[in-house]
Amino acid sequence: MIVYADIVFIENLIINYVILYVTTLLKKIKVSYFRILLSAICGSVYAIVSIIVSDNIISKIILSIVMILIIYPTKDIRKFLETLAIFYLVSITTGGASIAISYLVNGYKINTVNGATIVDFPILFSSIGLILGIILIKITINNVKSKITQKNIFYDIEVFIGNKRTKIKALLDTGNMLKDPISQKPVIVATKRSLKNVIPQEILEDIKNILGGDRLGDIKPFENRIKVIPFKSLGNEHGMLIGIKSNKIIVDNNEIKDVIIGIYEKEFSRRKRYDALIGIDLLYEEECNYEFNRKIKK
Repeated sequence: MIVYADIVFIENLIINYVILYVTTLLKKIKVSYFRILLSAICGSVYAIVSIIVSDNIISKIILSIVMILIIYPTKDIRKFLETLAIFYLVSITTGGASIAISYLVNGYKINTVNGATIVDFPILFSSIGLILGIILIKITINNVKSKITQKNIFYDIEVFIGNKRTKIKALLDTGNMLKDPISQKPVIVATKRSLKNVIPQEILEDIKNILGGDRLGDIKPFENRIKVIPFKSLGNEHGMLIGIKSNKIIVDNNEIKDVIIGIYEKEFSRRKRYDALIGIDLLYEEECNYEFNRKIKK
């Protein structure tokens, strides 16, 4: 079989670029076009080299890691693995769609050149497969989002601090990834008004001075519960929240201990429909605790 290196390079460059670009969109990360192009070139060069020198699964995994590091050189292992997983998902979905279209329309040939497997089908089918694969991923994401109904957007949570407790209506905020920088526990952000039954008024009314360290000696025994939570938001790149470590919270009859409650001085909703934001990480932890406790009881 005759293989034209320039055609293989260009085809792979286009396909790699689109897959990487879609990956950045799905992960919602800002990446320069140059980095995406550089990563796509890296993948295309590998495609040429794999024809000359036989490759293996290890080299392919290393390549994908390098390609993602080029577009997203983060030190956060979890975020990197999430991006890598999305890259694999897009690649497999679009690749499978391309092969399916080629098979249904005209069949396809699988050739082996120096140990490298080459699927012989026109670039048109690759392009259509990319488009259909992206559409399929988009439909899947929309279906998952649509399952978050009004019923499970709002949660009634019960907060226990010391010997006091209060009930708060919380909104599920999938964008709330706020965590205590030390314990890495998810943080619930609640309005100051909703916490008046469990947190002393002198703390709620003097948050700025507490953030500055001026009042720590006056708020015993709460000084051991107080946490400072850094956050970023639109127009506030270096924000700080005062957080109070709770004894526990209860969500859907399941207990989660030592949750940090961040104090928000304003209101989330004009109509005051809810008074707290709860992240998906906390609900996931709650589900894990529920499964763990259920297995123990068995």
